Amino acid sequence: MMRYIGVLLIMLVFSGCFGGERQNQKPVPDPDDIRTDSTTITLTPVELFKGESAKFQPFLGAMSGAFKLSYEGAKPNLQLDIDIWQNGKKLRGAGSVGDVFFSSNEQAVREVEVIISMETVIGKEDEERIKIGTYRDSGSALMTYSVPRDAKLKMRGLMQNYNPVTFSADETVHVWGVQATSKDHMITGDFSPEAMNRLEWAVIFTLRSK
Repeated sequence: MMRYIGVLLIMLVFSGCFGGERQNQKPVPDPDDIRTDSTTITLTPVELFKGESAKFQPFLGAMSGAFKLSYEGAKPNLQLDIDIWQNGKKLRGAGSVGDVFFSSNEQAVREVEVIISMETVIGKEDEERIKIGTYRDSGSALMTYSVPRDAKLKMRGLMQNYNPVTFSADETVHVWGVQATSKDHMITGDFSPEAMNRLEWAVIFTLRSK
């Protein structure tokens, strides 16, 4: 597993463009491969800079994180959305990673590793660059997005899960994020309704059923 994380870290550090999976082969439909209410998703946090991977931290920066997504039951059709929040409410969408458990062959992909890095663009204090790397047995992908940010939002902090979380494939779940504030202090954020209502500004990654 650490080898896989290292591969993704290298992709995130040295690439600034999309390196999508080859999708020239369409997966063969499986009669049982239909999402049902009984399908469950498990999110498992990953310690991104553990062991030898610590050497990549200066390149990815402090606003980075990783987690694994796996499912039990029939294959769900989920997408990872990038949402911009402001003053406690979703303002707009800023991008999406479609079909998280996509496979380019007949073999089902039941686990996906996701690494996210967010950093201010050098020379552009009002712009954030987001890189999302994914790894699955059938291949890997790297996506890059840019989102605007008010330069007065100087203080930033991570929003993430620290323990495994299991939920239904039908649920809409916030899985990772970066919050920012113009104040000189920040309350550690989580994904509770109360914490979300307090957000001055944030980029929230949300898992949704398509």
